[in-house]
Amino acid sequence: MQQITRWMLQAINPFLLFLSLPLAAAARDNFLVVVLDDVGVDAIGVYSDDVTYGHDGVGAAPGPTPTIDGIAAEGMLFRHAYANPMCSPTRAAALTGRYGFRNGVGIPEDAYLRPSETIIPEALAATHANAAIGKWHLGGNDADHPNEAGFDNFSGTLGNLGQGVTTYFSWRKTVQGATTAGWPAYATTDNVNDAIGQIAGFGDDPWFVWLAFNAAHTPFHVPTAGLNTIAVDDASDDLTKYQAAVEAIDTELDRLLASIPSDVLADTTIIVFGDNGTPKSVSVPPFRSNHAKSTVYEGGIRVPFIVRSPYIAGADRGRESLALVHSVDIFATLAEIAGVSAATARDSVSFLPYLQDPDLATLPTRPYVYSEMFTPDGSGSNLNDERTIRTETFKLIWRNGVYEELFNLDDDPFERDNLLLGALDAIEVAAYDE
Repeated sequence: MQQITRWMLQAINPFLLFLSLPLAAAARDNFLVVVLDDVGVDAIGVYSDDVTYGHDGVGAAPGPTPTIDGIAAEGMLFRHAYANPMCSPTRAAALTGRYGFRNGVGIPEDAYLRPSETIIPEALAATHANAAIGKWHLGGNDADHPNEAGFDNFSGTLGNLGQGVTTYFSWRKTVQGATTAGWPAYATTDNVNDAIGQIAGFGDDPWFVWLAFNAAHTPFHVPTAGLNTIAVDDASDDLTKYQAAVEAIDTELDRLLASIPSDVLADTTIIVFGDNGTPKSVSVPPFRSNHAKSTVYEGGIRVPFIVRSPYIAGADRGRESLALVHSVDIFATLAEIAGVSAATARDSVSFLPYLQDPDLATLPTRPYVYSEMFTPDGSGSNLNDERTIRTETFKLIWRNGVYEELFNLDDDPFERDNLLLGALDAIEVAAYDE
């Protein structure tokens, strides 16, 4: 990964001066978790090595993301980070610390997170104020569900934009259980406006903010003027509009960070991650379009995962970890930092040790990552039933309990050679049996 120097970042955008703040153990621990919708590793500049990695089918370079790249330069990038292949299962897993087969959310359609599940803000309730902002997509059309699930404050959308008559510029906004149709604001900007207001309103209290952008999910669109350096208009192709939406997130994220007082920001752990891979219509080589979002191939589940934290020593800023992590691990990590129990989050493994030591190998408690997509109650079609386990080297995929594929990701990172179609050697047999 190319290192980005602080002076270069400041030359790009003066608001990135916040990255010069010293990192040390926090006097109070705030948590900002940023969810990028439909944004895979091929869409973020600092992950550009993944697009050009040893393959002859190099695709379009990612659009500019200086703020996110800057967070990586002053934090830590996880190269082998995973989510589920669709949005709702990832959100449910991250908030509960439990895989979908436990929390019941396997696909976005009719996704419903049981209010009985313990989610992050409930675990932090004794110590942290909280808010969820942006896309929820865990409770159908129930306007009270974000609050019933465990957030004290919610403002955003109950599901995707682009459904019915909604667009990024006129949409149904829900605030504390009350929904207003035709909300006349660009959604990405509105998300950040609400985050700025919530954080300011928390005053001196420690806080946890779940900021789940609607972008860059369809509909592909032209963002509000002033948010892009990419040349984009209504006639642009979908990839250009998609990259423009990602850049707009990056621009507005910079505005959010610039609004937070420096002493508060110094005590804040920031996690930026994708909820799944890039959609097939805008996925670029070396990822195949049929290996994109909604699949358990690498292009569908390996996601950007970047952390800036006072628990990363100055000498370790800008480094990357090759350890396996999953979005389900966010719960245990925040709980460990806050000093609260993560007993309900039985699938979550804290990645705080990696922040404190980037050279640390994958922990014995996280020997594999697991991703899934399924129909929760078995009704309807199960054609989308896909599951995968990935160890440091091998990855096993099984579909509908029948079809299987095995890949050696060290030799075949883009999953071209299904080892089960040939004779396995002893190491491959052992990996399969395990």
